[in-house]
Amino acid sequence: MRWNIGQRLGLLLASFSVLAALVLGYLTYTAARDMLEQRAQRTLQRTARVLAAQLQSGFDSVGRDATVLAHLAASPTVQQAAAHRQVLADAFQSLLLARPAYLQVRFVGMQDHGLELVRVHRQADGRVARTPDAQLQEKAHFPFVFETRRLAPGQVYLGDFGTSLDEAQGLPGEAVFSVAAPVVAGTDVVGVVEVRVDASVFLARVSAGLPEPYGFYLANRWGDYLVHPERSKAFGFERGERVLVQEEFPSTAALLDGAAAEQGFAQPDAQGMDEAYAFLRVPQGVPESGRFLVMGLSEPMAAVQADVQQLGRSMLQMLAVVALAALLLAAGVSRVVTGPLRSVMRAAEAFSQGRSHGDLPVARQDELGELARSFADMEEQIRRQMHELNRSRDAMAHLAHHDPLTGLPNRRMFEQRLQEALERAQRSGRSCMVVFVDLDDFKAVNDKLGHAVGDAVLQAAARTIRGAVRQVDTVARLAGDEFTVLCENVDTEADAQRVLAKLRRAFEEPLPIDGRPLAVRASMGVSRYPQDAQDAHTLLASADAAMYRSKKQRGGE
Repeated sequence: MRWNIGQRLGLLLASFSVLAALVLGYLTYTAARDMLEQRAQRTLQRTARVLAAQLQSGFDSVGRDATVLAHLAASPTVQQAAAHRQVLADAFQSLLLARPAYLQVRFVGMQDHGLELVRVHRQADGRVARTPDAQLQEKAHFPFVFETRRLAPGQVYLGDFGTSLDEAQGLPGEAVFSVAAPVVAGTDVVGVVEVRVDASVFLARVSAGLPEPYGFYLANRWGDYLVHPERSKAFGFERGERVLVQEEFPSTAALLDGAAAEQGFAQPDAQGMDEAYAFLRVPQGVPESGRFLVMGLSEPMAAVQADVQQLGRSMLQMLAVVALAALLLAAGVSRVVTGPLRSVMRAAEAFSQGRSHGDLPVARQDELGELARSFADMEEQIRRQMHELNRSRDAMAHLAHHDPLTGLPNRRMFEQRLQEALERAQRSGRSCMVVFVDLDDFKAVNDKLGHAVGDAVLQAAARTIRGAVRQVDTVARLAGDEFTVLCENVDTEADAQRVLAKLRRAFEEPLPIDGRPLAVRASMGVSRYPQDAQDAHTLLASADAAMYRSKKQRGGE
């Protein structure tokens, strides 16, 4: 059988088309696979940073509770009269009832070798009780006492994680850590308030939002595991065996030595399956203590490559269509079709290199049109998958800077905007102010009406505050029922009072909660730059203090 030039040319073009499609598909697949794996690793690291911020925020929340109780314990009546200590005990009991993760709160005096003055604990059945005075003990030799007494007012001691041995309270073997604040009377430290926290409950809340494939790790500054996906490896040092993160993951040694702040890597797990890891060094307690934790996340590479495998299957299907179209085109190849064929090949080359290309001949009703439409479908599928990955990244970035309940900026974003506003104010010479808003009796709403109504109240309060200020002002939720408003270019005290008056009028009307009005009061405090403070931290603290003075004058809780 003799082959004519048309058949030879057709066979050559068909063979070249199939070969080019295979090469292009392989190059596109490998490039997309590498890009998706790198993006997944970066997403894992960003998720770890967000989780580290949530962990730090949880520590800060416990620290704020300890500081508030320390201020209450500083009252001279509590110091001098045992009868008045019942007020402090009632406050401790209220805190334990409101915080399921808290196991014990106690007030330790500096006299009598650090004798406990008030202790309230959670019993094994979940009830909260005050320890009888006859059972109170001397605690001066414990780190949470002698280290806390050396702290400056406003600083908080954050102890190392360990396991409880207190069988009297029915809590032996529980993972716990302590947070303590000094009780200051005048210039003297007269005592310490310690909050003991159930680490399992605390960390479960921190990692509650992680998807199922993720593994969560936490180690102390020596590398001993506090949390591990295999629970038998956690707190091995309490059982006389050291299970160290640097031995399982050698790359984390740089975090323990302080040579790096975060590490991302991949290595096989115990079953030989590849996993991606992201570890961070998280400061613990005051900077001077040098304490830190090592927190990490893992994700199976199979989960990371799921999208890659789906992309590969789609590309194989598209390549099969391309190969079939190339064979059909070989039967009737001619000068008429060589031009459109070259345009399709140029488009494929441009797409593999990430460049734009001209229109494809998708309107043709022949084999070239089928080839062009198949290529366009493949390109659209890849673009859709890339869009989904970008959307996931944007959602993670939004979560890192916004409160999920109200949609308002969170503490991190508010502090960033406050610092930027102060820099602008320094350049322009104009003033700005911070309004601190705290809902009164919010705990009563949660206790009487439930947390669902409490969440609705927070959302309604956020809408009310946003509606009472300018669109250019920043409204944020710091934590719990605390909100802040940043107003720029507020040059006079009269301007500041007008903003505050408008916010107060906004809360004079009941808030609409599930179609029903609910009266909610709010205490507010204002701090102006540069009149009240020169930096962001002091400005926020000044507004917070002004709010508490307002709350005290109104008799709020």
